[in-house]
Amino acid sequence: FCFFDKKLEEMILREEDIKRALGRVASGEDTESLYLQYQPILDLKSNKVSGFEALARLKTPKLGFVPPLDFIPIAEETKLIIPIGDLIIIKAIRFLKELKEKGYEDLTIAINVSAIQLLRSSFLPNLYGFIKKMEVDPTKIILEITESVFASDYAEINELLDKLKNTGISVAINDFGTGYSSLARERELNVSILKVDRFFIDKLMELKVEEAITGDIISMAHKLGHIVVAEGVEYEKQLQYLKALDCDKVQGYYISRPLDEDKVIKFLKGIN
Repeated sequence: FCFFDKKLEEMILREEDIKRALGRVASGEDTESLYLQYQPILDLKSNKVSGFEALARLKTPKLGFVPPLDFIPIAEETKLIIPIGDLIIIKAIRFLKELKEKGYEDLTIAINVSAIQLLRSSFLPNLYGFIKKMEVDPTKIILEITESVFASDYAEINELLDKLKNTGISVAINDFGTGYSSLARERELNVSILKVDRFFIDKLMELKVEEAITGDIISMAHKLGHIVVAEGVEYEKQLQYLKALDCDKVQGYYISRPLDEDKVIKFLKGIN
């Protein structure tokens, strides 16, 4: 027996609408509903923007704006993340090329990649093909993955990361400290960047300096040879704390909200 629940029905219908929207994006029927915004990443040593993280967005006439936390899990569940992930990479690399053509050759673009994408045999050939076709510098591309992907496919993924590293592409572990963690394995990973989850950055507003472990995470990451990027920086107090603890880079609303492509150029012109 099942009791009728209006909210549950609405949730199910919305999920079906999202699946249909993602299907149209994946098939190429409606690629414009999926777009990217770019959040600046500030280098604390030079006090200059060093690059941007590409963030996927979905907006349709029927659904309006759909948060990534709503559509990304559905895309992964349905395996639509594979063609959609390729589209995201293409859009991000194309924008990197546009930045280069406008004179911003030193900027990087960070792209989030799902484990489902990463483990496909076609992933690396496709990625290299996109890079070659658009004539961009692979050293300006950063792939972001969550540390949880190493839980079951550690050896295979680490081998893939080694191949990426040899081409100059950097790899960042996203949301570090909140998922699968092993210090023994962390040292062996073929990654160059650790992104500290905003959970630890938020704690800087609640705890005394000596009570927060954010500084310990930064110190540990440096000892492992990684660049550290702090996510979710929203206040001056957080920024100053991270500077004092020798954090390399930061991103968050205090620096800038995610920007549309046209606003990225205005932002760059405004800070120079």
